[in-house]
Amino acid sequence: MAVAGHPDRSAADAELMATVPGERSLTRLTLRPLLRGWLGLTADGVEHVPAQGPVLVASTHRSHADSVAIASALRRPVHFLGDRKLTEAAVIGRQLPRLGMIPLRRGEADADALELIRELLLDGACVAVYPEGSRSRDGKVHRLRSGVARLAAETRTPVVPTAVLGIEQVWPVDDGPRLRGGTVTVRFAPVVPPPDDTPRSRRAFNLDLQAQLAELAGAQTAETFSAPHGGANDPASTGS
Repeated sequence: MAVAGHPDRSAADAELMATVPGERSLTRLTLRPLLRGWLGLTADGVEHVPAQGPVLVASTHRSHADSVAIASALRRPVHFLGDRKLTEAAVIGRQLPRLGMIPLRRGEADADALELIRELLLDGACVAVYPEGSRSRDGKVHRLRSGVARLAAETRTPVVPTAVLGIEQVWPVDDGPRLRGGTVTVRFAPVVPPPDDTPRSRRAFNLDLQAQLAELAGAQTAETFSAPHGGANDPASTGS
């Protein structure tokens, strides 16, 4: 898989994606229940996520652990992008690639990240993404950025609106993951079709998706974008 701007990364990216354990792999069968226990995880609406074929799981974003919760909630393997430095985090860091994270070097262009997701979707993968782009500090669902709508439109990929509740208590924005875990709920809504690939359709899609995410999370919406890196200087998730 060639990535725009990085012609030498094809083999490396393929190797990274190959490390994501399959649904019946021993790694996943062992790791998933351990993580569910650490999170105190409850999952609602899992049946809304297609068992096969490309799908974007478009989620609220309050923590680096959002992807951990989503991947632990689903039996189907989930891919997500994240800063390579997250693998250095205590407790969970080393497990992130085994759970589905494709590590990126901090500072790589958003276009490269979007291209990676596009290739994953064309391969029929389930990919967790965060339309807000950055973690929300105030609990509101902020104005959605354009990347997810563009990807859905261009690849004709269905989208599952998702909210992760309580996750900020497990891995706060300003801190590392907490050993004691927490009580987390992941809510999946029925799948929505992708927008037409026009500016008007994508804007309408974003407004509808923001409203759905807020309803799932029991949160208010905000007209502003979420601050980069959650308003902090630590590594931020990139799958947006």
